[in-house]
Amino acid sequence: MADKVPVDASAAWLPVVGKALAYLCLQEAQRKDPEKFDAVLKQVEFLDGLGLSRKDAAEAAGSSAESVRVMYHQRKSMKTDNGTAKKKASRRS
Repeated sequence: MADKVPVDASAAWLPVVGKALAYLCLQEAQRKDPEKFDAVLKQVEFLDGLGLSRKDAAEAAGSSAESVRVMYHQRKSMKTDNGTAKKKASRRS
């Protein structure tokens, strides 16, 4: 039987408290400026700036980490000069 390592109570609860405070900060920021945090991606970026992981930030914003990853990818692909995907130059030998 494996020995159980005692877990310090603060080590177990500090992440929970941190996530709860970050969520409350997001709620207060949304209350003060609703247009600034109207999109999930903006909420995730705000929470990411507070130190949450992308997974935790996505869950706090009401989404999933995979969905947020897709949104980041779509936004990145939309940032082209004329709105169309750039074509790679073909290599002919």
